[in-house]
Amino acid sequence: MKTILIILTVFVLFNKFYAQDDYMNLLALIADEKYDKCLFKCEKYMENEKTKKDPLPYLYAAECYFYMSQDHKYKDDYPKAFKSSLSYLGKYRKKDKSYEYKEDAEEFIEKIKFIILEDVENNALAGTEKSAKKTASLMKKVIAFDPNDSGAKLLLGLNYILSKNKTEGKKVVAEAFEEIKKIGTDRDFGEMTESQQTYLKTALMEYAKFQKEINPEAAKETISLGHPFFYEKRDDCLIDDNSDFKALYDEITG
Repeated sequence: MKTILIILTVFVLFNKFYAQDDYMNLLALIADEKYDKCLFKCEKYMENEKTKKDPLPYLYAAECYFYMSQDHKYKDDYPKAFKSSLSYLGKYRKKDKSYEYKEDAEEFIEKIKFIILEDVENNALAGTEKSAKKTASLMKKVIAFDPNDSGAKLLLGLNYILSKNKTEGKKVVAEAFEEIKKIGTDRDFGEMTESQQTYLKTALMEYAKFQKEINPEAAKETISLGHPFFYEKRDDCLIDDNSDFKALYDEITG
C-alpha cells in the first residue's frame, strides 16, 4: 500500500510539472507582450479534449486580458478586457479547486483584488443603489476566484442589502459573520493574504458604519470583531496602516 501511494504521488507531481512546462510557451508570450497570440493559444488548449480541464490556460488568459485592459491600443478590439480577465480568473479557480497552482496565481490575484478594492471604495463614496449593485457584482467575481475571502463575502451581503436585495443580503451577511468569527481560532489570521486581511478590515468598517445609525449596539459588535487584528500592531498583520480602523473603532465604541 505504501509503495502504491508513493507511485501515485510521483505521478501527480510529474503531471503537475509536465503541465507547467507544457504551458511555458504561454508565459513566454505574456513576457513578450504578445497577448492576442497568447489568447489564441489559450483558447486552443481550452477547446482540446485533453487540456480543456487544465487550470493554467484559463489563468494565463486572465492575465492576457488584464494586461490588454491596461494598454490603450487594445481598447477598440477588446473593450471589455478587464471584465473578461475577471471571468477567466473565476474559470481558472473553478478548475483549480484545491489551489494546486497557488504559486502561479496568487501574486496576480492579489494585484487584481487591490485594483477592485479601489472601485469598491469609490462606490461606497457614491452611496447610491447603482453603485451598491456594482460592488455586489464585483464581490461575486472576487469570491469566484478567492472563495476563502470572508471580507468579500461580507461586502457582498452588505451591498445586496444596499441595493434592495435584503433577503439574500441578510443570508450572505450571516454566512460571512460565521466565517469571520472563526478567524483566530479555526483559521489562522497570519495565513491570510494581504488582500484578504484588507478586505476583512474594509468589510467590518463598512458594515459597522451601515449599522451605526440604525443599531449602535450591533455596530459595536461588528467593529469589535476586528479589534484583535487591526487595533494594535501585530507581526502577522500585513497592512501597513490601520489608523482608519482604530479611529472608527474609538468613534463607535467610545
